[in-house]
Amino acid sequence: MGNNLTGTAAGCKVNSWLSPRMIVAFALALVGAIFASQMAGSAERILVTLVFMLIALFIAADPHDREAAPTEAAKPTGIDTDALAISSHPQLQAFIDLSADAILMVENARVTAANQVALRLLGANIVGQNVRMAFRHAGAIERLSDPDAQHSGHPIRLTGIGQKNQLWDMRIQTMGPSQKIVHLADRSGTQAAEQMRVDFVANASHELLTPLAAIKGFIETLDDPAAGDDAATRSRFLGIMATETDRMQALVRDLMSLSRIEAEKYDPPQTPVDFSDIVIETVDQLRNSQKDRGADIVIDVTAGMPPVMGDAGQLRQLASNILNNALKYGRAGTPVTVSLLRSRSGAMINFTVADVGDGIAPEHLPRLTERFYRVDAGRSRLVGGTGLGLSLVKHIVDRHRGHLEIRSTVGKGTTVSILLPVAPTGPS
Repeated sequence: MGNNLTGTAAGCKVNSWLSPRMIVAFALALVGAIFASQMAGSAERILVTLVFMLIALFIAADPHDREAAPTEAAKPTGIDTDALAISSHPQLQAFIDLSADAILMVENARVTAANQVALRLLGANIVGQNVRMAFRHAGAIERLSDPDAQHSGHPIRLTGIGQKNQLWDMRIQTMGPSQKIVHLADRSGTQAAEQMRVDFVANASHELLTPLAAIKGFIETLDDPAAGDDAATRSRFLGIMATETDRMQALVRDLMSLSRIEAEKYDPPQTPVDFSDIVIETVDQLRNSQKDRGADIVIDVTAGMPPVMGDAGQLRQLASNILNNALKYGRAGTPVTVSLLRSRSGAMINFTVADVGDGIAPEHLPRLTERFYRVDAGRSRLVGGTGLGLSLVKHIVDRHRGHLEIRSTVGKGTTVSILLPVAPTGPS
């Protein structure tokens, strides 16, 4: 009798480990690990793994398992209880709502559950709808409308879910008979960044090739004895060639600076720097080098300004770029006002440069810090801009954990304000 009882207990233990709920839980944990391995970012992998593991644990530890198991005759006929175990779990909604990406459960080509992100993306009433009505996207419908199709969880790139140009990675994992879990990750930001890189290379190439073509043309002209022997023509052409060479040097220098600052953006400066000295030195240099506009600079620096944690070279570049822009685009004979004062909280210093000029239309303001973006390309090239000045300023400000704001009124002028954190005092 004792042996029979022992055998019965052991059998029950084995049966509990091999119960449909435990098998589903183990399968879900495994699928979650596979699903997460396909993710690009470590944060996404951790979050997806956590969601799957928690769902698996709740399924495995469901208190209903401790009740007497129903007999085969007592089970409802025509219902696959294993397939329904995940989608009907009471904690499923809470767990999928933890995800920052859209997650849906689809069963027999019908949405049975969706987290809040998916509801905002596809509509508040998608639960219960056929995938054709829920997604309204041919690529998604094609892959989800067949209940018996098998999926591996590999990403499928889709465009146009939500908004016309939104880019998504859709992953589908088969969870059981006719049941799938769908994960939608927004990749629009990645696409925009890639497009910016493509545009950057194209613009940089154009900016370098344009002066090179001009220089090559002048060299060929000067090689002609008829033009080369004319002193006035030769002098004019050589002057233009020198100007174009300076443009290329400035562009290469700015490109190198931008590359270096981007490489250091996660490494904030650790050295206290007297930014007020840098501003005063920059103003003095411009007054000496730009006789026609330098005298228009009006400076107001509050005495006893605290240092900032900064890179002195980059802060000089920042001050120079902002002041040069104001001198270039402000109207001749009008003041360029430079001020440096402490913020209201005292935790930051406020560097402001204001010019009086044509100003900038509101639609251009959000794009001013993009590389090579110009409000008026012809005028920018005329005054010698590379199109990288404000982009450099933005990167320097970001590296210094500061804040850049550009305000402008058409017909009146532009004001650039930069907030930089004050260096901490005393022992850290």
